[in-house]
Amino acid sequence: MRLACIYVPFGHMPFQENLRVVDEDFGRLPPLSLLYAAAIAENAGHEVLLIDANVSRMPYEEVVAQLEQFKPQAMAFTLSTYAFTSTVEWMGRLKNHFRVPTIAGGINPRLYPVETIANPAIDYCVLHFATRGLPALLDAIEHGRDPAGLPEVVAPGPDGNPITGSVDETLNPYDFLPFPARHLVDNSKYHSFISQRRNFTVAVTSTGCPFNCTFCAIAPLPLFQNPVDRVLAEVAECVARYDIHEIDFFDADFFANRKRGIDLCNGIRGLGLDLEWSCRTRVDIINEEVLDAAAASGCRQMYLGIETPDPKAQELMRKRVHVDRVRGVLEMMKKKGIRPLGFFMLGVPGETVLSATQTIRYAMDLPLDYAQFSRMIPKPGSGIHRELVKVIGDDPWKRHILGETRLDRLPNIWSRIDEKTVELLTKLAYISFYYRPGYIIRALARIRSADELSRSAKTAIRMILDLGHFDENGRK
Repeated sequence: MRLACIYVPFGHMPFQENLRVVDEDFGRLPPLSLLYAAAIAENAGHEVLLIDANVSRMPYEEVVAQLEQFKPQAMAFTLSTYAFTSTVEWMGRLKNHFRVPTIAGGINPRLYPVETIANPAIDYCVLHFATRGLPALLDAIEHGRDPAGLPEVVAPGPDGNPITGSVDETLNPYDFLPFPARHLVDNSKYHSFISQRRNFTVAVTSTGCPFNCTFCAIAPLPLFQNPVDRVLAEVAECVARYDIHEIDFFDADFFANRKRGIDLCNGIRGLGLDLEWSCRTRVDIINEEVLDAAAASGCRQMYLGIETPDPKAQELMRKRVHVDRVRGVLEMMKKKGIRPLGFFMLGVPGETVLSATQTIRYAMDLPLDYAQFSRMIPKPGSGIHRELVKVIGDDPWKRHILGETRLDRLPNIWSRIDEKTVELLTKLAYISFYYRPGYIIRALARIRSADELSRSAKTAIRMILDLGHFDENGRK
């Protein structure tokens, strides 16, 4: 059958942790979950069209025109909680136009399967990694069978109430996942806000995280790792087949298993490819052996969750970064030729204006090439989200998905400053960090292409223009 996978355009929402300019200028990343779904469907013998309407902000009418040529028999979408409203709006319009079943996958159906399928735009949900559920569902649709009760599938039962099929979360999905179907997209269109080479893509070598930071939505997920030889085969395919020369690995922590991470580095180096890459990890995992292996294999950026220098807040967040080690690790990274990016949070537990400004000054004092500042929010599925539900006796995300409320700002029960002040402090952090004369000179020296210079200049201008004003609810 013909399956259309559609990645709809989405933008910043007021409840997100980042500033508008950060969300909208972070980059244009390939829809990895849909690329996996497309590959699963192709391996099951189905014809697949993937439309990335987000990368070029494709208008609805152009998407419809492409779909009319393809004549889909089913349509699939990835559904995050953040982009739920905008995605289901497109799903509803396309469902009414083409009159074919709609399928939702992604993190939101995993967190809220019953609430997700309650939306009239959604016919079926596929859970977990869809390796069993998607082929079974497509086969049922194609042959007119009832999909209710299929593994990894949420479907209406005989009485209209949803039936959630079994999910075996003990199975390593990487034993069954094919490589993402990157041949269905134009890989030259993608970039991150600090990527320097084309073609660019993102990849994951593991899911979940062994640490238990309360603010993180990844930590509660099962931890699975892709075998090193399969990762290396995918990396080789990226370069040979798709002319990709920069990969951003989106694992929660690339070096969570230090030996495996070093093995991956040595394997990438052994491939002898024209490739640069970046990853996310923790300060307390990094040592000289890790950095030597990473640098030798083409690692050029590492994203480090530093969050806050406040030890009390760290303890409450279960982050426990050793602040006295941070500077030494960053200096060692730079000596190895790896650019460090630090993640910081404002509005953390017990935060005051004074402690927030201390975080900003701390970030400015570190030898960082980049910094990202965000508000601490109860991300769906995170530890503080579960704590919020207990304290207030309500789940704002669930009501948002059910359309019962307009979600602008989420309750903050842990900080001592209000959301308006946190947002203003976040803007102050960006201006203070990036608009220092010395930093600007160093940043210009790092730029390697006219495309990178243009992206950096546009983001800088937008950051200045995005100072904005807020009403009493913190809305722009």
